[in-house]
Amino acid sequence: MTFESLCTRDFLPGDARDPFGAHILPIYQTSTFVYESPEKIMEVFRGKGEAYVYSRWGNPTVDAVERKIAALEAHGLQKDAKALSLKALLFSSGMAAISALFMAALKPGEKILTSGNIYGTTVELLNSLMHSHGIETVYRDLSDKSALEEALRDDKKIRMIYCESPSNPTVRIYDLAMLSELAHRHGATLAVDNTFSSPYLQQPFRWGADYVLHSTTKYLNGHGTALGGILLSADARFMEEKAWKMRKILGGNSNAMEAWLLNNGLKTLPLRMDKHCDNAARLATFLESHRAVEKVHYAGLDSHPDYFLAKKQMRLPGGVLGFELKGGLRAGIRFMKHIRFCTLTSTLGTPDTLITHPAGMTHVSVPKAQRLANGIGEGLIRMSVGLEHVNDIKADLERALAAV
Repeated sequence: MTFESLCTRDFLPGDARDPFGAHILPIYQTSTFVYESPEKIMEVFRGKGEAYVYSRWGNPTVDAVERKIAALEAHGLQKDAKALSLKALLFSSGMAAISALFMAALKPGEKILTSGNIYGTTVELLNSLMHSHGIETVYRDLSDKSALEEALRDDKKIRMIYCESPSNPTVRIYDLAMLSELAHRHGATLAVDNTFSSPYLQQPFRWGADYVLHSTTKYLNGHGTALGGILLSADARFMEEKAWKMRKILGGNSNAMEAWLLNNGLKTLPLRMDKHCDNAARLATFLESHRAVEKVHYAGLDSHPDYFLAKKQMRLPGGVLGFELKGGLRAGIRFMKHIRFCTLTSTLGTPDTLITHPAGMTHVSVPKAQRLANGIGEGLIRMSVGLEHVNDIKADLERALAAV
């Protein structure tokens, strides 16, 4: 079955049909489930039987969407001459998924190697909560192979490389095959946040990733109607024991309604991503030639340092771009004040075009020195390009840029 057809299906091949014959995935909006006998439920609680018990533990709607996203991330991939099989767990948010991964996969005294240009709340998580739990962070440029090799060789406490590709908000692309090879050679794992790409544009497991995460709030849902996150891995034992247990204990599970909304969004994922990317490419070219713009961050431009890597690793370069205004913070504020058609907000991946000022919004918790060292300047604008007619978006940008 093709990726596009898989997206449209509510029931995957091999899934049990709904007992009432529902055509669309039902919403099992229940907190708990009824047991056929005390012996049966006692077996389940002892880990010797399977049944739905409590929706924090598992829910039929949630499970169906987990299987679907696992099938999309594994589509067309093989391991040991067999179709790749992935296990997925849905969470209440992307941050819940990231937190669960770190806490399930790492122990106090171990370290994470990552870049400084990742999502601001992830940086905050690493610098605060993970630090307080004895898990330290080593920041390096993930495109510098020699620096990474040196860090991994000299510090055996590094047990995971954590990567966003494309990164948020500077839209850097990282060589996942290189990162995977380095991590595995030094006894570490590779975790990739695939939110900006979706499995339609990029499949990190193809390049050797051990874990893949998404904020499903973004492109997978695609409509801004529900929060969510997902963690995937081919390591079924890790997922079923450590990661599932972390979700159960901390209570970061998804719920039936938000999983159902996510499933509805997945049905149009390829159509939406093609349009997001087409509009983004056109606007990136326009912005690159504008007098008020210092630099455009978009891997679809041949001026981007990762242009050829993006062509190798991704189907299309994505629907998010960044651009730096020559006038810094003052120019950024003036630009945003004159936006009329696009929307000023902190998220991405919805049908409408969204404008964000990372230094003052999504990355405000990141120390200024770290922001600046990683290209997150005061005049940087992040734009999640929507599905509108590109001329309407362009006209709004022209008007706002004229006021800078």
